[in-house]
Amino acid sequence: MKKLLTTIILIFVTATAVNAGERFDGLTYDYFYNTNSSVSVEVKRVIASDKETSAKVLEFLMQDDDVAVWLAAEANLKNNY
Repeated sequence: MKKLLTTIILIFVTATAVNAGERFDGLTYDYFYNTNSSVSVEVKRVIASDKETSAKVLEFLMQDDDVAVWLAAEANLKNNY
């Protein structure tokens, strides 16, 4: 069930991306870290690693508690912006 939910969220997030270099730009800090958020660590890792993720979203993810998420976001921000 958790894998299915992760897949659905990932498909939804990917489908809402519109511009290269601006992927996931519509996502907010609350989307990731609101107390009711259901975004899994796996989804955050994928978004943090995507080379087209916007700088705004990468900055949110650099504050994540999961080391792999914030390291990927930091590396992606340094390499692409």
